[in-house]
Amino acid sequence: MLTIRPLGVPRLAKFSSISRRELYSLLVAWVVLGISFSVRYIFRSGVSQLDLVLIFLLTLVLVGSGFLGHELAHKFTAERYGCWAEFKLWTYGAMMALLFAIVSQGSLVFAAPGAVYIASRAGYFGERLDRKSNGIVSVMGPLVNIAAALVFSVALFGTRLLGFPDLVIPTHDPGGFRFLWSGVVLNLWLGAFNMLPIVILDGQKVFSWDKKIWALVTVPLWVAALLALSGFLG
Repeated sequence: MLTIRPLGVPRLAKFSSISRRELYSLLVAWVVLGISFSVRYIFRSGVSQLDLVLIFLLTLVLVGSGFLGHELAHKFTAERYGCWAEFKLWTYGAMMALLFAIVSQGSLVFAAPGAVYIASRAGYFGERLDRKSNGIVSVMGPLVNIAAALVFSVALFGTRLLGFPDLVIPTHDPGGFRFLWSGVVLNLWLGAFNMLPIVILDGQKVFSWDKKIWALVTVPLWVAALLALSGFLG
């Protein structure tokens, strides 16, 4: 998710930096989503404490590739356009993520503990971030999700060709916790959801910039995400 403040944008690249405050926000959001996406296994009988810890640690890897990779892609791209960009924690969103996950026993995750805020370094008045630049900054998050899904897919099919199974932790869910496959599904779903042409989502800004590019990214992404969620690709 991306939040843009329509301020002046000098076209000067600047090396990225992450403040202590931003690092703290990223770490909290990372852990919150790691708990939220793995809490479902606490309510599954027969899952040992060691397996729960392992699932949580592996989920952190998945969230790192999906959520953090997505948000940092927005940040670094915006900074290449000379903008100030910082990930900020939304405390209520983080609390809602945990609450929804616990109450629904992991069936529903409100994955919005924060977002990247972007503004011009020139001040609060001046040239607006043009549609093309805005669209490019916005599409980079879903593109990172697509790239991560491809990496997990190559790893999954590569291990199958070599005769090694996916890293599976037995649970009462069909097939158990499948690490590589979960990486594919999580990244495809995050990318597809964010490309919806809805206000505050990345898709609305990309759609406003170039409808052809939006369709080129969104349609195949949604097809792949739905096939993955249905288990067809697994």
